Amino acid sequence: MFGAPIRLTVNPKDVEASAPQLSVMSPLKAGGQDICLSAGFYPQEKTMTLTLEGEKPESLSTSTAVLHKSNKKYYYAGFSGDPIQKCKVDEVEAVKVDNDAPGASEAPNPDPKGNLDQPVDPCDTNTTSSITSARITSDDPKMNSMTLLVTGLRILLAKCVAVNVLMTVKAFLF
Repeated sequence: MFGAPIRLTVNPKDVEASAPQLSVMSPLKAGGQDICLSAGFYPQEKTMTLTLEGEKPESLSTSTAVLHKSNKKYYYAGFSGDPIQKCKVDEVEAVKVDNDAPGASEAPNPDPKGNLDQPVDPCDTNTTSSITSARITSDDPKMNSMTLLVTGLRILLAKCVAVNVLMTVKAFLF
C-alpha cells in the first residue's frame, strides 16, 4: 500500500433533516438475529441505541448507512448477537413486538380513511388499497429447475401444435 486509504463521502444537496422510521424485526426461523431497521433519515451521522435482553444498551454509529438514490434518505440495519428489546435513534424509539403473545396477530389495521379500529379487508374492491399482486419466488433449486422444465415443455408443445396445423393446412391446399 502506498499511504492511507481515501474515503469519499457523497452528501445530497438541499435535503431537510428528518427523523427515521424504526422497526425491530425478528427472524422467521429460530436461530437468527433480531434487526433494528432505521429507514428514511437524514443526515447520515446518528447513533442507534439497542437495548438487549438483560444487558446494558449498545450504541452503534450509522456512519455506514446507505443512501437511497431517489429519495435521498439514509437506511441502516443495526443488529447484535443477542435479542433486541427496543432500539432508539434520536428521539424515535421502537419496541419489539412479541408475535407469540396472545392478541399479537389481532392488531388493528388502518383503513384508507384513517380509522384504526376497523380491519382492512384485502378482498374488498370498493376501497383503495396499497395491496398489489405479489409474485411467488423460491430459492429452492429444484423448484426453479422444475419451473424451467415446464416452461420449456410448454414452448415445445406450442411449436409442435403450430407445425401440425401448418402441415394440415398445406395438405388440404395442395
